[in-house]
Amino acid sequence: MDKAKKIIIILLVLLLALIVYLILKVTTNVEGSIFVDSFPKECDVYLNGELKGKTPVEVKGLKTGEYIVEVKKDGYKTATKTVELDKNHVMKSVYVPLEHLTFTLIVNSYPEEAEVYIDGVKKGVTPITVEDLILGDHFVEVKRENFEVWKKQINASSGETLQLDALLIPSTTKIVITSVPDKATVQINGEEKGTTPFEIAELPPGTYEIVVVLSGYVPYSEKVSIEKGQTVERNIALSKANTFLSIKTNPSECSVYINGELKGKTPYEEANIQPGTYTVKLEKEGYLPYSTEVTITKGKRQELNINLLKLP
Repeated sequence: MDKAKKIIIILLVLLLALIVYLILKVTTNVEGSIFVDSFPKECDVYLNGELKGKTPVEVKGLKTGEYIVEVKKDGYKTATKTVELDKNHVMKSVYVPLEHLTFTLIVNSYPEEAEVYIDGVKKGVTPITVEDLILGDHFVEVKRENFEVWKKQINASSGETLQLDALLIPSTTKIVITSVPDKATVQINGEEKGTTPFEIAELPPGTYEIVVVLSGYVPYSEKVSIEKGQTVERNIALSKANTFLSIKTNPSECSVYINGELKGKTPYEEANIQPGTYTVKLEKEGYLPYSTEVTITKGKRQELNINLLKLP
């Protein structure tokens, strides 16, 4: 081979090497991009551990190769994706729906079988375990008939199991009575409880007979049925009696008979008794019986104050 051919061959080899070099340089310097979006928005995006911005974001000027994409947000699980760029795929898109971080809530109550509400939504009855609650503030209510509602605001860490023990307090009834005029005696189920304005609480549920009495006025009476937690209020305007009989004795607790009919024990009062003449007899063991006649006149108050004589 002569010298000229050798030179040509050398030049061809050099030219081929240059072409290969240029091709490799061009292919290895291909720039691409990765577009990252998420739900919710405004999540931090890391590319191979380096923060690149918040979603939605496009990271440009990337060389071909493999990338680790991480999407992070407080209150959510970190999502990780592997993305590979090559000369045939230099643009890639990644969409990441993030999962909430959660915790577990156990609710007990005393007594049991109380309804549990979380943020206003009924979850069941105690004892109950509620899983996969989203991190953040939650409002818990525990309800049971005839008991006060138990309430609590909670906030827990991811993966935590939080336990609540609700001690339920029985709810009670309440009776409130006012009258005109005031200072009237209030009787509940036959027992004197006080004078108006009157209030009594912590009564068990049930039916109660309320009587409001004031000397010279027509008594007010009513039967009421009260449920747990209920308040009964009465504002009473007492009516002045047209006729009125009052009997007081010393000693008290004497049996009162009017026209032979047992009416009660002293002190005894009767409003709006029919006008007329009545036979009043008073008896008490250990004392001489007492008998008299009284005349009831409309618009007039008739009062008897009797001292009984003790038997020898």
